[in-house]
Amino acid sequence: MFNIIFRGLATGAIYSLTATGIVLILSTTNVMNFAQGDTGMLLAYVAFLFIARRVPPILTLPVVVIAGILLGLVVDRGLMSKAKKSSHLGMVMITLAFTMIFEGIVATFFGNTPLLFPPLISGDPFIVGSTVFDRQNLLTIFIALVIFVVLFFVLYRTKIGIAARSIADDEYGAYVLGVPINRITNFIWALSFGVAGIAGLVTAPRLSLEPTFMVVVQLKAFIAAVLGGMNSVMGAILGGLILGVLENFIAYYIPAIKDSFSLILVVLILLFLPNGIFGKRETRRF
Repeated sequence: MFNIIFRGLATGAIYSLTATGIVLILSTTNVMNFAQGDTGMLLAYVAFLFIARRVPPILTLPVVVIAGILLGLVVDRGLMSKAKKSSHLGMVMITLAFTMIFEGIVATFFGNTPLLFPPLISGDPFIVGSTVFDRQNLLTIFIALVIFVVLFFVLYRTKIGIAARSIADDEYGAYVLGVPINRITNFIWALSFGVAGIAGLVTAPRLSLEPTFMVVVQLKAFIAAVLGGMNSVMGAILGGLILGVLENFIAYYIPAIKDSFSLILVVLILLFLPNGIFGKRETRRF
């Protein structure tokens, strides 16, 4: 059982990382970012370029984070801030367009043939009793925990994080109080894309590196966000971990429904817990 839980936590950590980026952008800008997964895919290929030049895989982590931050700034300043003035739907469509653009860029330069992404860490697994701790999974969980702690500190202990949460609660009120909305949204897009790069980097060694390898992760991240609460970053984190563990239990005990389980779960959540497990009920004024 502990093996199932451990593998589930490693898988759930990936879902949580991707879901966190989605919820950060959604709660601050009210835009559903459909390109979060493919952003991680693109940045994983950036990491692969460095690895091909014999840079150790783990040392590509800061490169990927910086590339994600820069990409997020370019996307927000170059497109999203302009689209915001005309159409909210246009902003959503831009994120959909980026999924195709990123996949097209990768397919053009690397082709569609799956590539082998080396593990970020090598070595024999640790065995404690009957539980096998794979090093790659341990590293994934460790990196995810570090990112979650950093996000908690940034969002709850820094001025820019508090400002971002105030926008999420009441954008107009934050504007009246003098919160620099544009700077905060720049920060959120940069932060989310940086997290997307980390998610892509820790996912790539588990799967074949190809233009669509993050599509399923993106779908599971949406489900994790719904499970935890679309307006709660901490809910997205916990939702991803819960989903990963549940999936592994279902795959082991009821393999016949392992492919459809996530969709069944999201339907049940929307029916009985529309705000998610940890989400806050939103009130509207008419």
